[in-house]
Amino acid sequence: MKIVVDTNIFVSSWLWGGIPARLFKFARNHQIIICASEPILAELENTFSKPKLQRKLNSLGFTTDSLMSGTRELVEIYSISPLDLSELRDPKDNIVLATAIAAQTEVIVTGDLDLLILQEYQAIAIVTVRYFLDHYFSES
Repeated sequence: MKIVVDTNIFVSSWLWGGIPARLFKFARNHQIIICASEPILAELENTFSKPKLQRKLNSLGFTTDSLMSGTRELVEIYSISPLDLSELRDPKDNIVLATAIAAQTEVIVTGDLDLLILQEYQAIAIVTVRYFLDHYFSES
């Protein structure tokens, strides 16, 4: 199963573990394929580079470069075409939808309310981590 993971889920997984980190376990075990694009990875790198996260990265022994390297090892990267949906409350979310379309994924996993409000886009479900795990991996 191919999924797109939004930036906020990557950050939660790497820095706080918990439920979002289970997605990484499934990717490492080849139970899911996490799909990304260069714009998503650039947003993630920018987020990890923010001063407010540097203390957390340091406390875990991570650097932005090490987290980006680890992320690139977990994902398949797809080229995306520009997408501009006026119905999105946050235009930055266009890259998440464009990545899901390019990768032909079944699901977008996010904590972003601006995306979750859509519930689906072009038959691609938009769900929280908990929903995804409960509905696709309830036996895991």
